[in-house]
Amino acid sequence: MNNLPLNPYEYPEEFDFFAFVVDGEVAFKIPVQTIFEQMVAAMSSDPKVIKLSNNDKLSVVEGWTYDGKNFLEPVE
Repeated sequence: MNNLPLNPYEYPEEFDFFAFVVDGEVAFKIPVQTIFEQMVAAMSSDPKVIKLSNNDKLSVVEGWTYDGKNFLEPVE
C-alpha cells in the first residue's frame, strides 16, 4: 500500500477546503483531509488565528484557553 499523502486536487472528495479571507480578499486556501474531524470542525467554526511566539510555540496545546491576551493552561 502506498503511504504517500493524498493529493487534494486529485481526490477533492476526501478533503474540505478552507479559504482564509483578509479584508474581503482570499489570502490563501488550504485543504484538510476529512478524516481529521477535529481540525475540520475547528476550521468550520469561525476560528481566531493567533501567531504563537516565544515559549507559546512549544507549550500551547489543544485544550488551553485564550483570554484575549494570554494563553492559559487548563485547571483541573
